[in-house]
Amino acid sequence: MSESRSVPQSTLDAALPNVATDLSFDALDGPVTVHRDAYGIPHVKATTVHDAFFGQGFATAQDRLFQMDHDRRWAYGRWAELAGKSAVEQDVLMRKFQLRRSVERDYEAINSETRVMFEAYAEGVNGFIETTEALPVEYAMLGESPESWTAQDCLAVFKARHVLMGHMEAKLWRAKTVATLGAERAAELMPQYERGGLLIVPPGAEYLGENYDVLGEYESGAEHLDGMADADSGSNNWAVHGSRTASGKPLVAGDPHRPIETPSVYYQNHIACDEFDGMGLSFPGCPGFPHFGHNARVAWCVTHAAADYQDLYIESFKSGSSLHYDHKGSWKHAETHTEVIRVRDSEPVEIEVTTTHHGPIVVGEPSSGRAIAFKYTATHGANTAHEALLLQLRSSSVDEMDEAMRGWVDPCNNYVFGDVDGDIAYLTRGKVPVRSMANAWLPVPGWTGEHEWEGFIPFEEMPRIRNPENGFIVTANNKQVDDDYPHYISVQYATEHRARRIYDRLKEMPNATVEDMGDVHAERVSIPGLAYRKLLEGVEPTDQLSAEAKSVLLEWDGKMDADAVGPALYSALRYHLDDTVIRGLLGPLADYALNVGGRGAPHHVSLLKAQLVRMAEADDTSWLPSGATWKSVMAEALGSAVEYLKDRIGNDMSEWTWGRIHQTNRPHWLSNAYSWAKELEGPAMPLGGDGDTPLAASYSHADPFGISGSSVARYIYDLSDWDNSRWIVPFGASGHPASPHFADQSSTWADVDFIPMTYSWDKIEGSAETSQTLSPAE
Repeated sequence: MSESRSVPQSTLDAALPNVATDLSFDALDGPVTVHRDAYGIPHVKATTVHDAFFGQGFATAQDRLFQMDHDRRWAYGRWAELAGKSAVEQDVLMRKFQLRRSVERDYEAINSETRVMFEAYAEGVNGFIETTEALPVEYAMLGESPESWTAQDCLAVFKARHVLMGHMEAKLWRAKTVATLGAERAAELMPQYERGGLLIVPPGAEYLGENYDVLGEYESGAEHLDGMADADSGSNNWAVHGSRTASGKPLVAGDPHRPIETPSVYYQNHIACDEFDGMGLSFPGCPGFPHFGHNARVAWCVTHAAADYQDLYIESFKSGSSLHYDHKGSWKHAETHTEVIRVRDSEPVEIEVTTTHHGPIVVGEPSSGRAIAFKYTATHGANTAHEALLLQLRSSSVDEMDEAMRGWVDPCNNYVFGDVDGDIAYLTRGKVPVRSMANAWLPVPGWTGEHEWEGFIPFEEMPRIRNPENGFIVTANNKQVDDDYPHYISVQYATEHRARRIYDRLKEMPNATVEDMGDVHAERVSIPGLAYRKLLEGVEPTDQLSAEAKSVLLEWDGKMDADAVGPALYSALRYHLDDTVIRGLLGPLADYALNVGGRGAPHHVSLLKAQLVRMAEADDTSWLPSGATWKSVMAEALGSAVEYLKDRIGNDMSEWTWGRIHQTNRPHWLSNAYSWAKELEGPAMPLGGDGDTPLAASYSHADPFGISGSSVARYIYDLSDWDNSRWIVPFGASGHPASPHFADQSSTWADVDFIPMTYSWDKIEGSAETSQTLSPAE
């Protein structure tokens, strides 16, 4: 870490944009007004579609320009230009993904009205850059300035935010476990979706299928993994039909779970013109509301579907050549070129980028004879998914919204939506390739031709449901359908715990209100916590302090409350129990698996932890150390837990509350490179819940119990009265630390409360904190 100087308050203040002075621009068709409410959230009102997106780009740049620049540089593998050596490894991987080439191809393929949308947004961003006298504080501290924004940059920002959300890392991790532990042991340690686990379609149904033949797939794939041993976010949503609400109209709610960043990944805003009036959460740098929003008639939201749309192909390169690789007995020519990564305060790094017909090489060196290519629906061929953004904003019914998603590609989502006519609906949206089951588990041989994609699951055959009999829909990254569904979607899902708690709560609400939806957001009963509490009854504590802790846990109600001692004791007990057992299971891979980030090993570890709960309940000791019982390992874990909490907090057990150790990590993107960047971070906040509760607040095994992932937004749409809708984000609308709206939502978010999502223009205009008019130049 370098440049330890602090950030002067005068520098922070100088970065605040002018949000009140009227301006004029050649690009505008007519006047655009940006009203900012009491939380600094922009409400953009225009006449034409072009001007609405110009205003969205302008307002977003006012609040989040450096965040946009970060995501653009991340996408293109250029972050080291600002962050130095600490970002080189990330830049190398992103260069290998070749996102710049991908977005250029996409931009040429999208239709003209979508291109106009992106161009208008970019014009708005550049309108701010060219007229402002105040730039984000990061530029001043770095001695840098922003480059102009392009329409293609919008596409790049979106791809950067999703390229690592697929199954690539999981397949690499499985390859590592097979190569290190052997196929049989690796298969034993691969839990699948639990029998009896809650399904999405139909609501309330439970999974009754059989497990996949993991061992067979691992054994057949193992022979191709020589030399590959070193190859290295969840959400909730739900909809309630009007037959089960007090208003008689639907309620739609949920929350995306991602790492908490400063500022938040999502941006609250509202844009309107003669063709539509849309409000929701956007990605700074990208127009529209791709995941969460509503217009005058329809509301929509997503969770990650956990679908498998990324494959890995082991390519066999000709000896001594990185230009030719085997495919069905013939040598195909690979594309290769050199790229240079510029590194701040260091020498540039030169890399070779190679691409086969499957996709770019992302692991290994072709010169070694074997390397892995990456095939991904969003980057393999032209991707026109963003044509759906305008269709979303124009949709007037769930029928139109369903059809609007026909061309959606990535990410695959559990798409939940409802309309003011009273309908609610679910759709698995996105493109899922049709191919061999071998592709599901491991990198597959690219030279045989046996594992190529054979099209995609037809849109009409994607899982969907309309107005279910039970009156509500729940998704929480759980499995969509049972095994009678004819297509492969995924082998990797979250456990049913969050979905089950939400389902059980909604089942008890025959006349649901917005306030009831807030209570579901705050649901924090831990299903694993209750299971371990019950098992603790027969455990003999090893000392007096452990006996006191046992008494506290037996009185605990299973709620992961921030101000309670029980959740901290349970979490510390489970941490030490999981650590002991999983280290024994994974052997030489344990340190890596328990300390690495990403979506490969950590997801597998979370599945192992969930499986341990089920095994403990069944008194299945097959995964325990030799001679151990569940009572003995729990007694040992309880003793370790109280010692850990005593060392960390002190001797007084009444002070061992969950919120003392369970607080948000909120890194700024530059914190790894510059100590001064820590001064730009949002406030740390204690929070209840954990990774198993709908009130999501997960932590990594490597950093107990700091919150690494949580709700980066919460929302409740009331389709009987849009003005009665609510939302909240972890910090605020502004990305400027000196702004009063940088963290003015933090305490409300931590309390699992909400702020108004005001939609009516008379109320917006009548209560605006500031208003700014952008006019056509004369």
